[in-house]
Amino acid sequence: MNVLVTGATGFVGSHLCRGLLQRGYRVVGLSRSGRTENLEGVLGHERFQMLRVDLRDADAVRNLMEGRDIVACFHLAAQLPQREDSEEPFLSYDTNAGGTLNLLRAAHLGGVDRFIHASSIDVYTEPPAYLPVDEKHSVGASTVYGFGKLAAELWCRSFSWAMNVVVLRYSIVYGRGQERSRAVSRFAEQALHGRAMTLYGDGTQSNDFVHVSDVVEANLLALEREKPGTYNIGSGEEASVMDLATRIVRLAGSQAEPALTGEASNRPFRFALDISKARERLGYSPRSLEEGLFEHMAELKGEMSLHELSCPTP
Repeated sequence: MNVLVTGATGFVGSHLCRGLLQRGYRVVGLSRSGRTENLEGVLGHERFQMLRVDLRDADAVRNLMEGRDIVACFHLAAQLPQREDSEEPFLSYDTNAGGTLNLLRAAHLGGVDRFIHASSIDVYTEPPAYLPVDEKHSVGASTVYGFGKLAAELWCRSFSWAMNVVVLRYSIVYGRGQERSRAVSRFAEQALHGRAMTLYGDGTQSNDFVHVSDVVEANLLALEREKPGTYNIGSGEEASVMDLATRIVRLAGSQAEPALTGEASNRPFRFALDISKARERLGYSPRSLEEGLFEHMAELKGEMSLHELSCPTP
């Protein structure tokens, strides 16, 4: 089976490409940037092809579907917020909403049967009206990024008559290859190097943190179970930022101390995700936060050891 993965060079997209190849699928990866550092072990694979296409170019997107016999499309490409870029709101919406529409139309015209869209908890109103947040919770994004994701979901819904469409609302994803500015990666790096762990807000704000391998599994289940609909994808556990930092310090075996920076958090409230619908309909069964963090810290420690071995002290 031929499948398309947009955002293939990104954090989650690159992990998904590996998971699909391991399952025996033929994968066409799509990227706007052309950066391939996350695709170690994927480039050169006999069942993988990499293409560079901007989803805002409707003609290019339509042309890439021709003659490829794509059965399923995983749409993970997105423009993430760049606060310092004055053009970002336009680029973000054009990519996340307009690009999704271009892809949906091309997928429909190309005979694609299944469309799995990566959305986000950013589509929910903030702060949440109740906890844990299920898929029936009110939506109403407060950021340009969230608004673009919400608009993309609406476009997906409008094509559900033509394709088997699944929308996956990711919580906070962590794992190997994540940007260091993200909380888990930042805390892990600081703890492993014995530096003060910088926490925004008062440390009581909370969220759902999910390992990237569980997100990959959710995508594979969405493909293979063929259960259309919208699903929350997380660990199903609520963890405060302070609790997250404390766990990482313990798993790192570090003497680092969590330290409040005095800077405001961009999500200064509690958040917990209800994943029961994904459990029941997709058979989704993520690992616990403790298990996921243990695996992540073990990977990072292994990478540090290899680096130290390859860079001996002169």
